[in-house]
Amino acid sequence: MQDKLDDWFAEDIGKGDFTSQSVVDNQVCEAIVTGGPGIISGMKVVCDLLERHNITFITNYKDGDLINSDLILELKGKAHDILAIERLLLNLLSHLSGVSTHTNKIVKLAQQVNSEVKILATRKTLPGLRELEKEAVVHGGGATHRMRLDDAILIKDNHLKLSKNIEESIKASRKKHPNLMLEVEADNEEQAIEIAKCGADRVMLDNFTPQEAVTAIKKLRKFSKIEIEISGGVTIDNVADYAEHADFISLGSLTMSSKPVDFSLHVI
Repeated sequence: MQDKLDDWFAEDIGKGDFTSQSVVDNQVCEAIVTGGPGIISGMKVVCDLLERHNITFITNYKDGDLINSDLILELKGKAHDILAIERLLLNLLSHLSGVSTHTNKIVKLAQQVNSEVKILATRKTLPGLRELEKEAVVHGGGATHRMRLDDAILIKDNHLKLSKNIEESIKASRKKHPNLMLEVEADNEEQAIEIAKCGADRVMLDNFTPQEAVTAIKKLRKFSKIEIEISGGVTIDNVADYAEHADFISLGSLTMSSKPVDFSLHVI
């Protein structure tokens, strides 16, 4: 993460903060960061950034906290250092807190219907930000699906078009990676039942309507060991319609469509 912070800072500063160097004496100054409302995420990486640039700070917040006061950070350091890291600091807090806040809203809606259902983030993340975005989902009360391709077997429609069939794909996966969780994506109820019969650990109902999902899940529950995940077409507006009967609901929107939380930095 230290290398990433250096890269992100270098991307923003270029050859130098010519504006601050031209108009501001590099004296010690104080500043505050304000923002909210929402669930905060990005505090750990932001504090690492501040330490890396010799800026001292005071905060009452940690990742996963509900923002109940808009004073997030109190800063003290050289003026050029504070102004140089301002945008990177705010971008990280805004984006990651947006992910955690959006996740938290969806988790609450789903768990009002089914306290056991887990909301999962997918691999739909921005390159270089996956670890932080996935952590932000956890800070909002969600969990992660796969972090990388090597975390689990997930046989999807494109795999099935290129391989022999569902049963052979499951057998081959079990043989090569017996210790990995094995999930198969289903496009319809018939396919979902076949996946369960072939011994997958989890079936993903992809782009099912709420009613189609309920009908399929009632039949899938006859297979006691199968876990059921719903994905595709799930939004904050309809997640409660899917939540009652599912074990997992995965949403790419957690990391790809979350609205940033507003944060500002002010010299005082």
